[in-house]
Amino acid sequence: MDVLKELENMLETLADKYNELKKEKNDLQTQYDELFGEYEKVNNEKEEMGRELEELRRKNDEIENHLNQLKSSLISRLGDEFRTGEFDNPASSNASFQDEPDQNQY
Repeated sequence: MDVLKELENMLETLADKYNELKKEKNDLQTQYDELFGEYEKVNNEKEEMGRELEELRRKNDEIENHLNQLKSSLISRLGDEFRTGEFDNPASSNASFQDEPDQNQY
């Protein structure tokens, strides 16, 4: 009878440990699911920020190209004015700048 009692106690102990492990597994699965949800959220935010960064880079490149065109145009006009001797006449330089459309879109 002692052997049966010991076996019964061992089975109860094993069943208790099994239930504890099962509960721990469920807790860990819940934590994993929460962390994975947060990972997906952060990953989506990262992708969105990457898209926003690319858009900002594209806009920056457009602005930089526009400014370089303006710079080249101004340098060219100044060179033309120095070659033609019109740099002493403020009216002619004002007139040439008035030909430029308003570029305040940026």
